[in-house]
Amino acid sequence: MQKMVVSQNGDEDFTTIQAAIDAVRVFPLEPVIILVNEGVYEEIITIPENKPNITIRGSGENKTIITGSKYARMKNENGTEIGTFETAVFHALADLLRLEHLTIQNVAGFGDEIGQALALYAAGDKCMFNHVKLLANQDTLYTSKGRHYFSKCYIEGHVDFIFGSGVAVFEECTIHSLRKGYITAASTPEENEFGFVFKNCRLTGEPEASGVYLGRPWRPYAHTVFINTWMGEHIHPHGWDNWRNEENEKTARYFECASSGPGSDSLGRVSWAKRLSEEQASKYTLENLFHLKDKWLPK
Repeated sequence: MQKMVVSQNGDEDFTTIQAAIDAVRVFPLEPVIILVNEGVYEEIITIPENKPNITIRGSGENKTIITGSKYARMKNENGTEIGTFETAVFHALADLLRLEHLTIQNVAGFGDEIGQALALYAAGDKCMFNHVKLLANQDTLYTSKGRHYFSKCYIEGHVDFIFGSGVAVFEECTIHSLRKGYITAASTPEENEFGFVFKNCRLTGEPEASGVYLGRPWRPYAHTVFINTWMGEHIHPHGWDNWRNEENEKTARYFECASSGPGSDSLGRVSWAKRLSEEQASKYTLENLFHLKDKWLPK
C-alpha cells in the first residue's frame, strides 16, 4: 500500500490534499492511503475517475476539516451562473474511495441569492464513508451514480440535502435538519430496485426546524426507505411530499418500517407511502442492496 501524509506545517509529504491526490499515478498499482493531519483545508478537491482505490483518512471529524464556499448563483468569468453541480467542495468521481474521520463543509450559506451549495458530489462505485461529517444547506450530498455506504456519519442541511440517483445506504447516521425543508430528493431510475436506504439512523433538527419532510421525488420512481429510524418532532406528520405533482404519487417508492420517536406518527402519513412488514424489511441487507459479489465492505 502506498502511503502519503498531508500536513499544513510543511513537515510531511504535501501541504494540501489535492496535491497528494495529484501525485497518485493514474490507475495505481496498489491501494493508496492519504493521511491528513489536523487543520482546516480550504480546498476544492477532485478525485478523478482514473484514480480508484484511494483512502483519505483525517485526524477526526472535528480536527480535519475541508471547506469551500462555491454556490450555484455564483458567476464565472463569462458572467454565467455556475449552477448546482459546480459547487461541490469534494468531487468523488473514482471507484473504491474511502473517506474517514473528517468533515467536508460548504459555508456559502443559504437563500435565493445563494441557491444550491454542495459539500460532497459522489459519482464513483463501491465508495465508503465512515465517521464523516457533511455540512451545508441546500443540496449537501449528491449521489450521482454508483453504490455508496455511509456508516456513523453526520449529515446536515436544509432543502433536498441528500439527493441523486445513486444507491446509498446510511447506517447509524445522524441526519440533521437546520430548518423547514426536505431531507431527501431521490431520482432513482425506474429499473433500479433500490435508491436511498436509512437503517438505524436518527433524524434530528434545530429548534426552528419544523414541518420537515422525509423526502420528495426529484424524478418519478424515486426510492427511499427508513428502517428502524428514530425521528424527531420536526418531521411533518405526512412524512412525504409529491413535489407539486400528483403523478409522482403513482410511481414514488417510499417506505418506512419500525420508525420511532415523536416524528414517526404513522396515522398522519400520506396514503401513497407504504409501511414495510419486518419480513419485507429483512430483504434490505447490504448484500441485496448492493448486489454484492465481491467483498468491498468491512465485516
